[in-house]
Amino acid sequence: MPESLAGALEDLGHEVDSVNNLKLKGIDNGTLYRQVAVDYELCFTRDAGFAYNVRQMRDPSGVKVLRVIVPQQRVEAFVPAFIDAFQKSDWSRYSNGDDWP
Repeated sequence: MPESLAGALEDLGHEVDSVNNLKLKGIDNGTLYRQVAVDYELCFTRDAGFAYNVRQMRDPSGVKVLRVIVPQQRVEAFVPAFIDAFQKSDWSRYSNGDDWP
């Protein structure tokens, strides 16, 4: 997802990291999930396989890994669409591995 999304979420008062910023790009999905499960409440991904594998785990850790299904579009349109959906979301409706929004 675009790096500018992190800044937009930070502007809303959220703490945000990315796989790139954490230098975790290229690690296997299991290791990535274990890292996320320890340190984060939400993790957004576009990787359907990662989301599917997480859903099969039924891990009670509390982190929600959500597959973003906001349509791919130019950054100037994607970030506002993501932020709009983010602000309207009822997070209690989503489980680990679900499609969002």
